[in-house]
Parts: sequence; C-alpha cells; structure tokens
Amino acid sequence: MTASTEPVRTRKSRNSGTKLLATAAVLALAGGLFTIASLALFTDQENVSGNAFSTGTIDLTATPASAVVTMPAMAPGDQVTAPLTVDNAGTLEFRYSMVSTTTEDVLAGQLDLTIKSGVTTCDNANWTADGTVLYTGLIGSTATTAVLGSNVQGAQAGDRVLAAGANEVLCFNVALPLAANNTSQGMSTAATFTFDAEQTANNP
Repeated sequence: MTASTEPVRTRKSRNSGTKLLATAAVLALAGGLFTIASLALFTDQENVSGNAFSTGTIDLTATPASAVVTMPAMAPGDQVTAPLTVDNAGTLEFRYSMVSTTTEDVLAGQLDLTIKSGVTTCDNANWTADGTVLYTGLIGSTATTAVLGSNVQGAQAGDRVLAAGANEVLCFNVALPLAANNTSQGMSTAATFTFDAEQTANNP
C-alpha cells in the first residue's frame, strides 16, 4: 500500500510556521533591546544666562538755560560778557554744534558775538586775557546763523566733542561797536542759541 503524503505536508507547514514565529520573536526582542539602548544614552544640558543689553543716552545741558548775555539800553562801545557751561549729562560721548536765530536783522546785524573756550575769568575786563577763539562774527540772523560746527550728521569742522560726564565753559561776549550807526538806535533784538548733539560712536 502506498503511504499518504498528507502528514508530511502538515509537518512541513508546522515547521515553517514555527520558524516564522521564532523569527518574529527574535526581531521583536532585537527591537526591544534597541529601544532600551536608545533610552539609556547619557545626556547633559547647560544654560548660559544673563545676556542683558541696554542703550546709552545723549543728553546735552546748557547752564544758564536762558539770558546768558543780555543788556538793555546799549550804546555804541558797550559790551556784555558771561560764561555758559555745556555739560554732557548722558552716558555716551557726543559732538555738538550751535546756531543762533534772532528776532530781527537790523540791530542783530551790528552786534558782534565772540565765543572763547579756556578763559580763566569770563567778564568784561578779563575775557581777552587768555583762551581760544571759537567764533567771532554777528550775533545771528532771522535766517539762523551757524556759530559752532554743524548739525549735519557726522564730524564737521567746528564741532565740539565732550566725553560722557564732561563739561566745558564757553565765554560769550556781545559788543555793539563804536562804529554802529543810527539805523539800530532805539531797536531791540533777542537771540536764541540752539545746541545740537549727536553720538560720536559709529558716526565718523
């Protein structure tokens, strides 16, 4: 009698199934070991804190704030002299300039303004004794007169530089020359001195 081959096929199928299950188990185990290994890595972290920033300040003050030079009923030959202190009250070095604007041009056109630095005694009797002349010319005009430097951005001829916390004393002298004519008689004018400051850092 010929033996049946059916049981042989069944055994082969069972063997194949067993091998597949074994392979799946091995892969699952390997995957589990990989996951465990990846979770076991050593790590570290460090914070670098305190990265703070602040901005500096540009702060120009002028003392006195008004009427540094004033004189009523002037006659030809009269003069008035007084000091003005320019102070850098900010935290950054700056350069500054000054312009003068008057309320009219007739009398202003005959008043002479001189500004000096480094004057030991800034009064009528002593202002010419020492110091350096920074400006000499008319006191100003209604169209505005450049007196010290320029407020155009960047370094300009005549600009004054002050370090943070520093100051300088400017000696102002205003005179009505003896040569003044009758066109200015009985007139009055007022001048406004305007100071402009800008940072020197990164501003050549």
